[in-house]
Amino acid sequence: MKTKPTRAEPAKTQKPYNDAKRPRQRTTKTQKLVAPPSLSSISSSSNSSSTQQAPAPGAVEFRKLCVEKVRKKYAGLEPRCDFDLVQLSTKTYKGTHAEIYAALDEDLAMNVGSIGYEGVCEEATKLLDTCVEPTGIKPGKSAYFNDDKFVFVRPIPDSKYSLRLFPGSLSAAEYCLDFVDAAGKPVNSPFEFELWGVPDPDAPWLSIPAAGKLRSAEHTFGFKQKDILPGAEKFILRDGQTCVLMRPGKRPLRFTVPLRKVESDVVEDVDVVDLPRVVE
Repeated sequence: MKTKPTRAEPAKTQKPYNDAKRPRQRTTKTQKLVAPPSLSSISSSSNSSSTQQAPAPGAVEFRKLCVEKVRKKYAGLEPRCDFDLVQLSTKTYKGTHAEIYAALDEDLAMNVGSIGYEGVCEEATKLLDTCVEPTGIKPGKSAYFNDDKFVFVRPIPDSKYSLRLFPGSLSAAEYCLDFVDAAGKPVNSPFEFELWGVPDPDAPWLSIPAAGKLRSAEHTFGFKQKDILPGAEKFILRDGQTCVLMRPGKRPLRFTVPLRKVESDVVEDVDVVDLPRVVE
């Protein structure tokens, strides 16, 4: 019987933070991530956002993303209705076109039995007509998210790989991290490492949440490492978050996620005092 080797904890000198700078009282809080687009998760979020007067910055009509995905995933297969479009973009179907259509008909029959045919069609159309801010779409994967202005690639010392930061939802202040090789191709966990979220080194006493080890979005959603599609792995961070990459036998690598400036239409009724943020 094979047993998994016990993983050694990082040496004391390899902690991703300085004990002397840590606040004395902290509670560990696991980072909460937003589920990837699916029929249920998008439907619930679209209902809450339907009262917005205007789409959030960076938001895209969900229909456009679905059409783009289906054309790439199922070459030559045309959705017959909005229900087909939602299903094809959020689930995986295999087989010939005829077999896929048959599977879609089975899914439709199951849904019709609960809310009726017209209800199914209305829900699908309502969902597709909403605007969404997806997190996790990698650079080059969508024509609707191809601005390199917010993409940052930095080499990892003593490694042939680089870390890449790319934007997610602006409203949720989410940024994504993955690893790329020398050709810029994304790879899954190319070496042994731990990624930690740590207090701001300039003001560790103000940092919330406390330091904690971060997991990839795929692991958070229950995927085993071997089941993650090649190059699909990603970590979801937050704007302004400070992180440390820990590797056995290597110096820790610390970085802070960029902050994206958001222009607000709301004018605050407040006077602002001009003070320096840092005093030498």
